[in-house]
Amino acid sequence: MPDSAAPNPIDTQLPLFNRKTLLTILGITAAVWVSAAMTGSKIVIIAVAILTAALIGLLLYAFRQVQKQKKVLGLLQDGQASPEARKAALAQLLANDPQSKDVLGRIATAQLQAQDNPDLALETLQGIDLSKVPQDAADQVRSFRCQLLLVKNRTKDARDIADQMNVPTSGPLPARAMMAAVVGEAWARTGKAEQALIVLEGLDPAHPELEQVKPMLLFARIFANFASGKKERCVKDLKALMAQDMNLLGRFVAPGPGIHLELRKLATEVLQAHPDVKKMARAQQGHQSRRGF
Repeated sequence: MPDSAAPNPIDTQLPLFNRKTLLTILGITAAVWVSAAMTGSKIVIIAVAILTAALIGLLLYAFRQVQKQKKVLGLLQDGQASPEARKAALAQLLANDPQSKDVLGRIATAQLQAQDNPDLALETLQGIDLSKVPQDAADQVRSFRCQLLLVKNRTKDARDIADQMNVPTSGPLPARAMMAAVVGEAWARTGKAEQALIVLEGLDPAHPELEQVKPMLLFARIFANFASGKKERCVKDLKALMAQDMNLLGRFVAPGPGIHLELRKLATEVLQAHPDVKKMARAQQGHQSRRGF
């Protein structure tokens, strides 16, 4: 997958027991034991002992999950260093979970696979049973699948997934913006441009907290504004995307299905105005002149 089209990684973090939470649990447990001792009832003390044993079991399970999460996220981070590191991280993830039953491991695997083989990443994500995943996590998986489908210009399939997603109105801004961008692009490219603009409303790509998802927001806004006939806004966002990285315009300029010819023309005109592109064009013209063309 070209860098300009690589999907943003989704949030693979799981809730962790921080120190404050752990101290609160221990404090409540201690208070319950004091109260039980004050009653002098053996039945109450036995009941509290059973509940405490269950709590210890839960904490041990949570600790193991935290350790597993840290290991998976460490492999995911290591895999970003180079193609070789990515291959090694993928091999380790698959060795740890050969049946791909762990949701977090499968998401991390798909994120690494998406860099080279989006079809394989889609296959990995499709194997997740979303009925057994919390709603917010399920929507993150849908969001990632939708991204991959959009990059491959499978807009109808992306729209089917986007219609199942609930864009949150609260919570971390980057997560909300990422999901809105995915849904917005899917809608904009399948006849729901006005609804796409509504879901994107109020999300400013220039916001400091949205630096990581800025390209996604700009992609979605470009498609939505173009489909709504707002070409001046479309050109403005194309220029903002070019200012971020002119290679990102490759998604609109490069030949291929899924991009309207007029939108490709607008993106090409914006790209040709870039000083580096002008410089390369002049150099090429000079080279051709020297060769007698």
